Amino acid sequence: MNRRLREGLGWLFLASLLLLVIVWGVRLLGNLGGHTEPLVDVQLFVAAPGGGLRIEEARIKENELNAPMLWARLQEVSQKSPNSVLPPDAKLQEVRQEDSVLVASFSGELAKGRYLGSNEEIALVYSIVNTLAQLPDVESVRILIEGITVESLADHVDLTAPLSPDPTIVVE
Repeated sequence: MNRRLREGLGWLFLASLLLLVIVWGVRLLGNLGGHTEPLVDVQLFVAAPGGGLRIEEARIKENELNAPMLWARLQEVSQKSPNSVLPPDAKLQEVRQEDSVLVASFSGELAKGRYLGSNEEIALVYSIVNTLAQLPDVESVRILIEGITVESLADHVDLTAPLSPDPTIVVE
Protein backbone atom coordinates (compact mmCIF):
# COMPACT_ATOMS: atom_id res chain seq x y z
CA MET A 1 0.00 0.00 0.00
CA ASN A 2 2.89 2.34 0.67
CA ARG A 3 4.17 1.79 -2.84
CA ARG A 4 0.75 2.45 -4.41
CA LEU A 5 0.35 5.61 -2.36
CA ARG A 6 3.74 6.89 -3.50
CA GLU A 7 2.93 6.12 -7.16
CA GLY A 8 -0.42 7.88 -6.82
CA LEU A 9 1.19 10.93 -5.25
CA GLY A 10 3.83 10.92 -8.00
CA TRP A 11 1.16 10.90 -10.73
CA LEU A 12 -0.78 13.60 -8.90
CA PHE A 13 2.37 15.73 -8.72
CA LEU A 14 3.04 15.27 -12.46
CA ALA A 15 -0.56 16.13 -13.34
CA SER A 16 -0.39 19.28 -11.17
CA LEU A 17 2.90 20.27 -12.80
CA LEU A 18 1.42 19.75 -16.28
CA LEU A 19 -1.62 21.84 -15.37
CA LEU A 20 0.65 24.60 -14.06
CA VAL A 21 2.67 24.61 -17.30
CA ILE A 22 -0.53 24.82 -19.37
CA VAL A 23 -1.95 27.72 -17.33
CA TRP A 24 1.29 29.72 -17.44
CA GLY A 25 1.74 28.97 -21.14
CA VAL A 26 -1.71 30.32 -21.95
CA ARG A 27 -1.01 33.48 -19.91
CA LEU A 28 2.32 33.97 -21.65
CA LEU A 29 0.76 33.58 -25.10
CA GLY A 30 -2.02 35.98 -24.11
CA ASN A 31 0.55 38.61 -23.10
CA LEU A 32 2.51 38.14 -26.29
CA GLY A 33 -0.65 38.45 -28.35
CA GLY A 34 -1.26 41.92 -26.88
CA HIS A 35 2.06 43.15 -28.29
CA THR A 36 1.37 42.18 -31.88
CA GLU A 37 -0.64 45.28 -32.71
CA PRO A 38 -0.35 46.34 -36.32
CA LEU A 39 2.34 48.93 -36.95
CA VAL A 40 2.03 51.80 -39.40
CA ASP A 41 4.98 53.19 -41.36
CA VAL A 42 5.20 56.99 -41.20
CA GLN A 43 7.66 59.59 -42.33
CA LEU A 44 8.91 62.31 -40.04
CA PHE A 45 9.91 65.40 -42.01
CA VAL A 46 12.82 66.94 -40.12
CA ALA A 47 13.75 70.55 -40.89
CA ALA A 48 17.34 70.59 -42.10
CA PRO A 49 19.61 73.47 -41.05
CA GLY A 50 19.73 75.99 -43.88
CA GLY A 51 16.41 74.80 -45.32
CA GLY A 52 14.78 71.74 -46.81
CA LEU A 53 13.42 68.62 -45.18
CA ARG A 54 15.12 65.34 -44.35
CA ILE A 55 12.94 62.23 -44.04
CA GLU A 56 13.21 59.87 -41.07
CA GLU A 57 11.23 56.63 -41.28
CA ALA A 58 9.33 55.51 -38.17
CA ARG A 59 6.89 52.80 -37.16
CA ILE A 60 4.00 53.60 -34.84
CA LYS A 61 1.32 51.35 -33.40
CA GLU A 62 -1.82 51.78 -35.46
CA ASN A 63 -3.94 52.74 -32.43
CA GLU A 64 -1.34 55.44 -31.50
CA LEU A 65 -1.35 57.14 -34.91
CA ASN A 66 -2.47 60.62 -33.92
CA ALA A 67 -1.18 64.19 -33.98
CA PRO A 68 0.32 64.24 -30.45
CA MET A 69 2.26 61.03 -31.14
CA LEU A 70 3.56 62.29 -34.50
CA TRP A 71 4.52 65.61 -32.88
CA ALA A 72 6.37 63.84 -30.06
CA ARG A 73 8.28 61.62 -32.49
CA LEU A 74 9.10 64.62 -34.73
CA GLN A 75 10.46 66.55 -31.75
CA GLU A 76 12.46 63.55 -30.58
CA VAL A 77 14.09 63.02 -33.97
CA SER A 78 14.60 66.76 -34.59
CA GLN A 79 16.41 67.31 -31.31
CA LYS A 80 18.97 64.66 -32.26
CA SER A 81 19.95 66.80 -35.25
CA PRO A 82 22.61 69.44 -34.75
CA ASN A 83 21.29 72.99 -35.22
CA SER A 84 17.64 71.89 -35.20
CA VAL A 85 15.24 74.69 -36.15
CA LEU A 86 12.39 73.06 -34.22
CA PRO A 87 12.39 74.67 -30.76
CA PRO A 88 12.74 71.91 -28.12
CA ASP A 89 10.29 73.60 -25.75
CA ALA A 90 7.50 74.12 -28.33
CA LYS A 91 4.40 72.16 -27.39
CA LEU A 92 1.36 70.96 -29.29
CA GLN A 93 -1.43 72.41 -27.16
CA GLU A 94 -4.57 71.44 -29.02
CA VAL A 95 -5.54 69.64 -32.18
CA ARG A 96 -8.87 69.21 -33.92
CA GLN A 97 -10.03 68.16 -37.33
CA GLU A 98 -12.38 70.31 -39.41
CA ASP A 99 -13.36 68.29 -42.47
CA SER A 100 -10.03 67.50 -44.17
CA VAL A 101 -8.12 70.26 -42.32
CA LEU A 102 -6.16 69.46 -39.18
CA VAL A 103 -6.04 72.56 -36.97
CA ALA A 104 -3.01 72.40 -34.68
CA SER A 105 -2.36 74.99 -31.98
CA PHE A 106 1.20 75.27 -30.68
CA SER A 107 2.70 77.08 -27.72
CA GLY A 108 4.30 80.48 -28.30
CA GLU A 109 7.78 78.93 -28.20
CA LEU A 110 7.28 77.78 -31.78
CA ALA A 111 7.23 81.41 -32.94
CA LYS A 112 9.73 82.86 -30.46
CA GLY A 113 13.43 82.61 -30.03
CA ARG A 114 15.99 83.02 -32.72
CA TYR A 115 15.86 84.58 -36.12
CA LEU A 116 14.66 82.31 -38.93
CA GLY A 117 15.60 83.04 -42.50
CA SER A 118 13.05 82.26 -45.21
CA ASN A 119 14.48 78.80 -45.97
CA GLU A 120 14.54 77.85 -42.29
CA GLU A 121 10.99 79.08 -41.70
CA ILE A 122 9.73 77.18 -44.75
CA ALA A 123 11.51 74.05 -43.49
CA LEU A 124 10.09 74.43 -39.98
CA VAL A 125 6.51 75.01 -41.15
CA TYR A 126 6.53 72.19 -43.70
CA SER A 127 8.23 69.86 -41.25
CA ILE A 128 5.03 70.15 -39.21
CA VAL A 129 2.61 70.21 -42.15
CA ASN A 130 4.12 67.27 -44.06
CA THR A 131 4.37 65.15 -40.90
CA LEU A 132 0.85 65.81 -39.58
CA ALA A 133 -0.82 65.57 -43.01
CA GLN A 134 -0.11 61.82 -42.99
CA LEU A 135 -2.98 61.28 -40.59
CA PRO A 136 -6.07 59.63 -42.06
CA ASP A 137 -8.48 62.02 -43.80
CA VAL A 138 -6.10 65.00 -43.44
CA GLU A 139 -5.33 66.96 -46.61
CA SER A 140 -3.98 70.16 -45.08
CA VAL A 141 -2.81 71.60 -41.79
CA ARG A 142 -3.58 74.97 -40.22
CA ILE A 143 -1.03 76.19 -37.69
CA LEU A 144 -2.14 78.40 -34.79
CA ILE A 145 -0.06 79.88 -31.99
CA GLU A 146 -1.70 79.80 -28.55
CA GLY A 147 -5.04 79.16 -30.30
CA ILE A 148 -4.78 82.32 -32.40
CA THR A 149 -4.26 82.73 -36.13
CA VAL A 150 -0.92 84.39 -36.84
CA GLU A 151 0.33 85.74 -40.14
CA SER A 152 3.61 83.82 -39.96
CA LEU A 153 6.31 82.57 -37.61
CA ALA A 154 9.03 84.86 -38.99
CA ASP A 155 7.42 86.91 -41.78
CA HIS A 156 8.05 84.43 -44.62
CA VAL A 157 5.27 81.78 -44.69
CA ASP A 158 1.59 82.78 -44.69
CA LEU A 159 -0.15 80.87 -41.89
CA THR A 160 -3.56 82.53 -42.24
CA ALA A 161 -4.86 79.61 -44.32
CA PRO A 162 -4.38 75.82 -44.18
CA LEU A 163 -1.26 74.50 -45.91
CA SER A 164 -1.07 71.34 -48.00
CA PRO A 165 2.02 69.12 -47.78
CA ASP A 166 4.89 70.07 -50.09
CA PRO A 167 7.11 67.12 -51.03
CA THR A 168 9.28 69.29 -53.30
CA ILE A 169 11.36 70.70 -50.44
CA VAL A 170 12.72 67.31 -49.37
CA VAL A 171 16.53 67.17 -49.66
CA GLU A 172 18.60 64.02 -49.89
